[in-house]
Amino acid sequence: MRLFLALTPRRGLPPPLAEVVVAVAVSFVAIAVPMPAPTAAADDDAAVAAADAALVASADEPVVRRPSMRQLGPSGNPVRPPSRREIADGRAVVRRRFYEEFSHTETAVGARVAAETLLAAATTEADRTVRWVLLDEARRLGEASGQAGIISRSFTTAAGFYDFDDVAGELRSLEQIPVRALDGGRAAALAKAAEHLAARAANEDRFPQAVAAETIAARAWQRAGNAIAAREAATRAAAIERR
Repeated sequence: MRLFLALTPRRGLPPPLAEVVVAVAVSFVAIAVPMPAPTAAADDDAAVAAADAALVASADEPVVRRPSMRQLGPSGNPVRPPSRREIADGRAVVRRRFYEEFSHTETAVGARVAAETLLAAATTEADRTVRWVLLDEARRLGEASGQAGIISRSFTTAAGFYDFDDVAGELRSLEQIPVRALDGGRAAALAKAAEHLAARAANEDRFPQAVAAETIAARAWQRAGNAIAAREAATRAAAIERR
């Protein structure tokens, strides 16, 4: 189990947009490749260490203020994500409480059902640490099964309770989904999620992130067999780059 923002290091800028525009002209046959979902086995020391390292990285992310309803702490300031020790404790609580759900995450369907359950539980969870872990687990299951909608919902919910850079976090998470392994439906869902993220980033004048998200959208639309939408996403990315 990883931290909510336990994602791989920030990658470089996407390949030249000219390559994307050329690539979208090629037709692809969408084939369904099942994404392996994590098992219910306890995280080993290496996994815990990786999650803790990612927590440090996420804590260093510059916080970008945006209009949203956030939970406030006693001092009236937005609540920061839990500490490493708190997350480790919350991880054990969530695994025990939702043991049955985690035991069926070997398939994409099981992972989606489990993620939906965790998302629903997070909206009413009073404990700030357990809530964070619930959302992180939902995000992780969505990422592993190629369900971009789950990822977006987990970040949107978290942004309502915690003060962190959800744009950067969601972008890194969407980048982890292997586009070529998706079927047409999941590829289209990824494209839509990336387009929404790109619009948010552009509205906040975060143009590199907007370009990266539009590039993901172009590739995902291409995989979904929608060449027109792929070209439109690539054109938007090019326009943003010129700003």
